[in-house]
Amino acid sequence: MTQPRATTKPGAIDRRLIERCLNDRSGGLGFPPVLERSYESYRREYRARVMSSTIVPSLLIYNLFLVIDYLLLPSTFAIALFCHLLVVTPLLLVADLVVRQRPGLWVRECLSASMPLAMAAQLLFIFYLNRGVDNAEHYQYAISGILTYANVNQKPPFRFALVSTLILVAGYCSVLVAAHTDFPTLLVGMSLVSGVGYVTLVANYRMERDARYAFLRRTHDRLEYEISEHAATHDPLTGLANRHEFDRRSARLQADRRLSNTSIGVLMLDVDNFKAYNDHFGHPAGDACLKRIAAAISAQLRNDDDLAVRYGGEEFLVLLFDTTLADTAVIAERLRHTIETFRMPHVQSHTHVTLSIGAAAGRLADQPLAELITRADAALYDAKRAGRNQVSPCVEAAHDASANAPR
Repeated sequence: MTQPRATTKPGAIDRRLIERCLNDRSGGLGFPPVLERSYESYRREYRARVMSSTIVPSLLIYNLFLVIDYLLLPSTFAIALFCHLLVVTPLLLVADLVVRQRPGLWVRECLSASMPLAMAAQLLFIFYLNRGVDNAEHYQYAISGILTYANVNQKPPFRFALVSTLILVAGYCSVLVAAHTDFPTLLVGMSLVSGVGYVTLVANYRMERDARYAFLRRTHDRLEYEISEHAATHDPLTGLANRHEFDRRSARLQADRRLSNTSIGVLMLDVDNFKAYNDHFGHPAGDACLKRIAAAISAQLRNDDDLAVRYGGEEFLVLLFDTTLADTAVIAERLRHTIETFRMPHVQSHTHVTLSIGAAAGRLADQPLAELITRADAALYDAKRAGRNQVSPCVEAAHDASANAPR
């Protein structure tokens, strides 16, 4: 039989932490670690989509530059054609395929940065081969388009954009100096690339800042919705599902014909002599008692299909999916024993708080859920009549649920 699971509640990321980040006006790009991990998880999917949507037009535009090679530098056109089609294009395709597999941050961004750097290396290589040729001084200005592609089109994180920009600008300036470029061309080229680098980095910074803010807003709105949804479907005291959620789940369960052969276990639980406990110890103590019992019930749920409901004041209902009557009774007995071991002091004839539990199970194809609940409720009366603090499995098709027994 499946072991009990620990339950979780919505809002694993603290809403106050998100609100604090939303109100932070420092302009930084960092999040606290828990938020940064969530942002990176989202970013991994986004970056894969960006890569897949831009790789084809990027390759098309990049290889159209062969026309410029042919017109400006025909003597090295064959080398340029080789570099374009057999070196850089395959590298870009491989990088795209790897990024689509959602690798980690460093692998993804280093591969992403390698694409414009490879384009720039090819361009500067052809420029260097044609050093001294009149048209070459115009050819190398295309580096500004690669910078724009790297920082704006690819939208890498700012720190990666900054490093790749510095590498590209440093490489560009080094090649121009090594090629003994005349001073006017050198000055114009360095000024142009430095300006484009600065402008695209500013744009990249603002895009990441806006992306992070949008992520915070989206996460905040999602948490607000989850909290509202949880409040509408769960009992505020115990955190268990309320009757509204039970009715919704029951209607869905009955409407889904694929579940007709599913065996459902039903537990009806009642805190023995709870009115006397409440009257003697007071309502705050009574609330604390119910909350502790509800936590014990939640701990026995095995998966997200199982459902625990606060059915009434001190009465609870549990639905167990794909469960036989024997397994249902085992879970009920384990829960009864757990409450008994708490040894919460009681009054009157009891020395501590106990549970009486009625159990029933059956296929939905044989009887509707309402009938299973009626049988479990009848079994609960049997447990009460037999002296309380026990589990009573219902093995008959019907019981008289109207028997007069103290609750």
